[in-house]
Amino acid sequence: MTRFVPFDTTYDQIRKLEKSSFILLLVSAFLIMINWVLPKFFDNEINSKYDDVKEIAKVISYVSMVCYLIINLISRILFHNVEKRKRNDLIDNSFGTNYSDENTVGYYNNEETQNGIKKLTLNSYESSFHTENTLKLMLYKNLIILIVLSVPFLLSIFSKNGSDIVRLLFEISIPLTLISEFIVMLIYYLNVSEINERFKIELTNLGNKSINENDIPKLLIPIMEYYSIKAWANTNLDSAIFNKNNTKISEKWKARKIKLIQ
Repeated sequence: MTRFVPFDTTYDQIRKLEKSSFILLLVSAFLIMINWVLPKFFDNEINSKYDDVKEIAKVISYVSMVCYLIINLISRILFHNVEKRKRNDLIDNSFGTNYSDENTVGYYNNEETQNGIKKLTLNSYESSFHTENTLKLMLYKNLIILIVLSVPFLLSIFSKNGSDIVRLLFEISIPLTLISEFIVMLIYYLNVSEINERFKIELTNLGNKSINENDIPKLLIPIMEYYSIKAWANTNLDSAIFNKNNTKISEKWKARKIKLIQ
């Protein structure tokens, strides 16, 4: 079946923005590191010769920091908006409705399930399963980024006096942003892991039985919890990690689903 995802274009735009912001972060970290290293390893005469260059580098690093924060904010706003479109498509696929202008084809792998609450649960669990496995890999990568890229800013902050308030405000904003993003990602991952356990338990208990009225609240709880934490985190999954591991995670999902419906 041909795969069609109408909101992929917006996700591509978000990925480009995130890549641009990361490059700006690298530029800023590099320039700050250079400005920190020069006075440590070269004498005053050499440093005085490059005062103008150092000032220009400082300005560029500040501009890069501001642009990084702005682009990061824009990408999160775009991600929040496209996720709303994606939820409409989820409802259409699960219940056979037509709330979206265009619907995905080949995005969910539960077409053998009859439209209704069970299909919504399976679609949500599939999404949550991919999210958990991708976030797990993202945490390692982002921890390394947090440690490596925070070093130049922290060295600069703690090695100079606090008279330059503007410099401190600029430089401390980046480590704080990176730390907060990592903490959000960690909370997101831990919550999704718990939610997936709830999905597994409820769907295993249900098996191939017909759904009655008492089953609906049990299935709705993990669905609502998943999309609530997803909206709170507002974190785009790393496309490189997702694409690299998508086939393997999809195979794990198919194996998991076979056990659920037995």
